[in-house]
Amino acid sequence: MHRRLSVLRPEPEVRQPERDARQGWGPGPPAENGGSIDVRELSEAELELVDARLPLHRLDNAQTYLVAWDGDKPVGHAHISWESTRLGTPEIQDVFVPEELRGRGIGTELSRAAEQLAHERGYDQISISASVTNEGALRLYRRLGYRDAGLKPQRVAGTILIRGKPVEVNDMLIYLVKEVAVDSSGSRSSYLRERRKEET
Repeated sequence: MHRRLSVLRPEPEVRQPERDARQGWGPGPPAENGGSIDVRELSEAELELVDARLPLHRLDNAQTYLVAWDGDKPVGHAHISWESTRLGTPEIQDVFVPEELRGRGIGTELSRAAEQLAHERGYDQISISASVTNEGALRLYRRLGYRDAGLKPQRVAGTILIRGKPVEVNDMLIYLVKEVAVDSSGSRSSYLRERRKEET
């Protein structure tokens, strides 16, 4: 049984800077299934379908991928890195929602699911980064309860490998952090409650 996450209100979505320098966002059409998005961990059985529709840039070194589903269609993903992160806390990375689907709250639901998964695994904080020029992403993350992590903006420059292919990056990132004991509205997320019900 998988948890269904309601889309509460449209939210802008952004891409991580190492994937696409444009990082644009805009409104998308309403959800086909009446506004409900299912977020769950990527399974081996779903990998081929998701990989055909979404980029999964961190698949070579994946630790945990969360995938958002609208019915039987994957509509977004977020990677969670549990180890070797800048702040030493779990870090949300590789957030991706196709441009035509942005503005539906999919990125918000992916972030909330990542936060609750981190809490479930015993962490009390989670981090995320965004380009200093990406005001939309920074505004979204702050609205979700993320705060400045206390680091100076970090330069990311050079060649990185994304799925075995070299990609040049040159960006300045701001790191944000959030306590994950409660969601941004101040109440326990139903994502965590549903996962616990499934385990019992």
